[in-house]
Amino acid sequence: MRGSHLQGSDADFALAGRVALVTGGARGIGAAIARRFVRSGARVAVTRLDEPVGAAAAAELAAELGPAALLDLVADAADEAATARAFAAAAAHFGAAPDTLVINAADVSKGPWEAIGVAGWDHMMAVNLRGAYLAARAAVAPMRAAGYGKIITVGSGMAHIGDPRALHYVTSKLGLVGFTRSLARAEGGAGIRVNCVVPGAIASERHFEEGGRVELGRLASLQAIAVRGWPDDIAAACQFLASPAGDFITAQVLTVDGGWSNP
Repeated sequence: MRGSHLQGSDADFALAGRVALVTGGARGIGAAIARRFVRSGARVAVTRLDEPVGAAAAAELAAELGPAALLDLVADAADEAATARAFAAAAAHFGAAPDTLVINAADVSKGPWEAIGVAGWDHMMAVNLRGAYLAARAAVAPMRAAGYGKIITVGSGMAHIGDPRALHYVTSKLGLVGFTRSLARAEGGAGIRVNCVVPGAIASERHFEEGGRVELGRLASLQAIAVRGWPDDIAAACQFLASPAGDFITAQVLTVDGGWSNP
């Protein structure tokens, strides 16, 4: 009953008994979301590519959170069969289908737009948009049956601003906003809430590996709050939307960027 939510309590933000699947969840923002969800009471499956860096990160995450709460799955976001297998494996492992989906997996490659090429463009759209469609399609049937579900997409602040170094990436992330709003209207009658969390300049492992310390500092100076953003800042927003406290929110874009953009 919603009336009880209006009185407010820590329980409104808890995820006890929930089963979540986080695509691209082995590292960075995805791993931070998995940590927050597990510590809030959820059991979480994360998907990742079959590569050494992701495998090592997922093993560390599983050791940290425990095998009863964290399931590591290999699934290319753009692969229809692999996506279906991941959802089936999560349901079998936890004894319940995911009632919460976070679509975080993304191709984040950059370069001059003339050098993208058709193959590069198609790969970006396959991972970032086709992957979102495949994950949502796999998730909705059990959510419909339960009359309740949460789907959270992870966008990018660059979609509000533009980036000449990432034309295909920015295009895909803005497309994800339209996907979010349309899916929310399509599935609202089934009790499924769909929202998009848009990160700003976040200090993830990838940024440090790519020598992004100077860039993050420069971007922080453009924000209303000139502090560095961290993956857990995005995870906190996702927890809020996934929790009962976010039950009356759907078809929305929540920008978490320290006041960098003004969409």
